[in-house]
Amino acid sequence: MNFIDRALAQGDALTDDDLLQAMADIYQEPQVRQELDRYPRYIRNVICIIDYDTELQMEGLGACADSARWEQYIQALEDCGAASEAEILRQARALADNDPDCEDETVSAGFEALSRRTALRQDYEGFWDLVRAYIGRERG
Repeated sequence: MNFIDRALAQGDALTDDDLLQAMADIYQEPQVRQELDRYPRYIRNVICIIDYDTELQMEGLGACADSARWEQYIQALEDCGAASEAEILRQARALADNDPDCEDETVSAGFEALSRRTALRQDYEGFWDLVRAYIGRERG
């Protein structure tokens, strides 16, 4: 039984925040990534959002925009109701497409301006409130 199974088995005993925190165990049990398709979409989305947040904090918005998973990030953000965050990433991707080597100062300035608008820099707790509310809606 992996961390997702353990969390889901607890049912209503876990709050939405508890479930969110439990999904962060993906970094303790990375092999579970190969099994994610057997779980509800909201579980996959929450893990994707956790990955997005981690990459954003560690590598920056440019790395998220260049990530092979950028489309998954956008879809997960949109599904949970974080449309403005998804739009920021979409705009960052457009910048990255225009200057793949990020050598243009205008592009660098654009990334910086977009980075200042991310939830990480604006309303981090509000962002996670959206994710918790999404979990609550999906859990029913």
